[in-house]
Parts: sequence; C-alpha cells; structure tokens
Amino acid sequence: MLNLNAEWTATDPMKWTALQTEICMNVANAKFYAFVAEAERMAEFKRLGFVTRATAADYLHETAVYNQLYFEYGTDRIQKIMAEALESEAA
Repeated sequence: MLNLNAEWTATDPMKWTALQTEICMNVANAKFYAFVAEAERMAEFKRLGFVTRATAADYLHETAVYNQLYFEYGTDRIQKIMAEALESEAA
C-alpha cells in the first residue's frame, strides 16, 4: 500500500528507499538499453536488405545525438554499440 501522506524526498536522493533508487536508475538506463535494442533491430534490417549499413549508422547516430547518448555515455561506448551491432554475423 502506498503511503500518500509520506514526506516527499525527491530532492534528496540520500533519503530514497532502495525501491526509489531502483526505479530512478531503471528509467535513467532505459534510453541506453533501448538504444542497444534499436541498434540490433537496425542490424536485422540491414541483414534483410531493408537499409544499407550507411543508412543504419546514420539513423543510429542521429538517435544518439537527439537523445544525448554521446554526452551521457561517451562517444566511444555508443559508437562501439553501433559497430558491434552492424558488424555482427547476423547483420
């Protein structure tokens, strides 16, 4: 049961419960994991001939820029995800 009368602690993560911390981290990481899934999906589209490798890379790059993934996770890490997906045997 939710305690709707509890003091709001959103501004102080040090007072968060383990569940609050887990929820926050899951949401924060969702963009990263969604990007990994989309990179794999673009690799499948490339393998099926729906898009070229260059188009897949361009779409993924624009997605990373739009969602600030380069800033949040670093250029090397994001480009590695793209490269591994598009260079896999399945792609």
